[in-house]
Amino acid sequence: MFPINGYQLNSMGDMWKLKVIVQFILSKMPLGEKLNYIFQKLNNSHNAEETKKKIFGLLALIKKTEKYQSVQNASVVEIGTGWQPIYSLLLYLLGAQIIYSYDHLRHVRFGLTTMIIQCIGKSLDEISEITSVPKSILVKRLKVIKDCSSLEELFSKANIIYIAPGDASKTDLENETIDIVFSYNVLEHISKEIIYNLILESKRILKESGIAIHIIGLYDHYATFDKKITKVNFLKFSEFWWTFFVLNTISYHNRLREKQFLKIFEQHGAKIISVENRIDPDDLKKLKTMKIDKSFQGMSFEELAIHRSEIILSF
Repeated sequence: MFPINGYQLNSMGDMWKLKVIVQFILSKMPLGEKLNYIFQKLNNSHNAEETKKKIFGLLALIKKTEKYQSVQNASVVEIGTGWQPIYSLLLYLLGAQIIYSYDHLRHVRFGLTTMIIQCIGKSLDEISEITSVPKSILVKRLKVIKDCSSLEELFSKANIIYIAPGDASKTDLENETIDIVFSYNVLEHISKEIIYNLILESKRILKESGIAIHIIGLYDHYATFDKKITKVNFLKFSEFWWTFFVLNTISYHNRLREKQFLKIFEQHGAKIISVENRIDPDDLKKLKTMKIDKSFQGMSFEELAIHRSEIILSF
């Protein structure tokens, strides 16, 4: 049995707790990141169907933000490439001039990247319709990268500079040279101190007309693995237990709420342009009956229940 703030791992019904333990162990191992990738492959986490969903989700986001900043000829900094460089590839396809993509670990694999390109290639009609970029141009740009034999060659031809391991809070880029700073499900996985540094660096490198776009996954990520728990399940655990078991190199989630992120942005000189969020009624209902840790006192059920936030800001 494994205690987590008084809760015991008693059966396979506690699948999310089993994942906590596995990731905790992996975080202490020299090859933990590679083993975690193997487990993700076994779990089919990066399949073609899910990749296609992500492609169209990001296209919708790009379309939404075009009224604030055009992608065409833009210089972009992506914070947190992740396992799949979908955003960077879409930016190249839509005409971005250069994309600097930073990650703390070198997660990107050539095989996953070629699968993304294949998914994009099968969806050019829809992509053209969504973005208004002629299909002939998309075909021409895709042809440049589709037959590359290595990740390095592919990124070079796509004007993507992949810096990993790298630090997006210390880019060494010139002042006011970037049009867009972007992160997707990243800010929830880093400490407050790193968030502060990222904001200050964004402020330094963004042009006066530039914008920062942050998509933040405020939900309990274990809820995607174990459907028996809600997206607010992690709000009942004390800071001590959460820090001990979950704040590691494999599974880090800071549990900050949208209200706290907005306050941090504004305290560091940001002007909030747009905020869109999502609340699941089931999470709201659960919050009204479950024990909530004292570290979340002073926030309403609605503020705690927000599980996704899209924030666009400038400086």
